[in-house]
Amino acid sequence: MAGWKETLIDILKLTDEVKGLSKDVDRLEEKFNSVDRRVVRLETMIELAQNQRRID
Repeated sequence: MAGWKETLIDILKLTDEVKGLSKDVDRLEEKFNSVDRRVVRLETMIELAQNQRRID
């Protein structure tokens, strides 16, 4: 069984890993939100074009 020093070192390593993963998730969330906004804009443009074709 690992001693308390090894356990503490493992906990510190895991904490660093979790912090790194959290930063990665934040970056992915920003990219997702950017893509989502673009899709909404495209959908709006398509709907406007379809409505314009109906009017003409």
